[in-house]
Amino acid sequence: MLAPSQALNRSFLHQTDESIPTEEVSRRLGFLIGNLGFVIANKTMSELSEMLSISPIPFTANWFIGLMNLRGNLIPVFDLYKLLDFEHAKVKKPMLVILGENETAGAIVIHSLPTHLNFVKSEQLTHLPPLPAILQPYMNNGYDQNGQIWLQFDHLGFFQYLASKLTT
Repeated sequence: MLAPSQALNRSFLHQTDESIPTEEVSRRLGFLIGNLGFVIANKTMSELSEMLSISPIPFTANWFIGLMNLRGNLIPVFDLYKLLDFEHAKVKKPMLVILGENETAGAIVIHSLPTHLNFVKSEQLTHLPPLPAILQPYMNNGYDQNGQIWLQFDHLGFFQYLASKLTT
């Protein structure tokens, strides 16, 4: 029997017609920040949370909301809308997507629920679109699905970079 994380991240075969060879489908979760689609990396622990009690840290960057306690671990909470100078949507209840676990976890404010995505190799982009400079090193692959660009996100590298910039 597969562990839950293995079951959710396994590959599936997708076939639309008997005459067409099967194509591997990659199932992922994605979330939107403004018009940018972020794909959560394969085998990454992720969870959705309400905006719990977040303790602000004085004299840090405005895109760093603060720290929250999640099951005994202090998790940094980042607002990518502020970091990327995107306008916040008017939502009743913003949520957090938490990526990683224990000391490598970080949370990002989102305005809509994450989306289940199925990608096939033919949807993979050969060139990534222009991206904000701060994101370019952490987006190594992308997919075009019905006109929405979804970018594979190296959250761990990105969180480490943001941690080094907190006091600027």
